[in-house]
Order: sequence, then C-alpha cells, then structure tokens
Amino acid sequence: MKKAINIVLKVVLLIILIMPVLGTLGVFPPPTPEMYNNREAYDFIVALMDGGKYIMWLMTAVFLICFVLTLKNKMAVVALLLLPITLNIMGFHAFLDGGLLKSGAMMGNVFFLINLYYLWQNKDKYKALF
Repeated sequence: MKKAINIVLKVVLLIILIMPVLGTLGVFPPPTPEMYNNREAYDFIVALMDGGKYIMWLMTAVFLICFVLTLKNKMAVVALLLLPITLNIMGFHAFLDGGLLKSGAMMGNVFFLINLYYLWQNKDKYKALF
C-alpha cells in the first residue's frame, strides 16, 4: 500500500513540477486578472514574471532539478529544495489571493501536502542538519 501511495504521489509531483517549467517556456498563456481573486494577487504575479525574468528562471531551474531528482528517487533532497517554494505558494494564497480554500489554491495545497509527506518520510535523513 505504501509503495502505491509513493508512486501516485511521485506522478502527481512530477506533473506539478513540469507545469511551471512549461509556463516559463511560454507553453501556457500569460496570466489574466480573472485567474486571481483580487488585483493585488495578479499584480504580484505580473511583477514576478516581469522582474527581469530572474525569479521565473530561478524557479524553473529548481523545478527541473527537482524533476530529475524525483526520477532518481532522491526525495529527501527534493523535499528540502521545494520547501521554501511551497511555503511561499501557501503564503501567496493565504495572504494575497483570498485564502487557502479557494479553487486557485488547490494545486498549491496538494503540492504543499506532498512536500510535507516526503519531508516526514525522510525525517531520519535530516538529523544531521540539526
């Protein structure tokens, strides 16, 4: 049962990891104000995307690295690399986009829960960090 859960979560994680990469490469259309619950959230996303592309390309690199590491079953490293990003996604939806229970936050919530699962699964490997 645990093996099946790991396989399903890895597939979902791989799909979530590839979506921002495709967005940065222009596969998906740019965001519109209708995609967000208020203007501040939309303005924040536009600022991230227009800020010299620095943040978008940095996140794309992290997501690609995590994608490859997930395929190599290095989930302890993946969970640590994704933790700051998932926390920022949760903060964005909680404070700018109207809450964590809105429809736009659901993929971020799933992403965060998968990350927490892998952090918990690999907690023994992090003892050296503390």
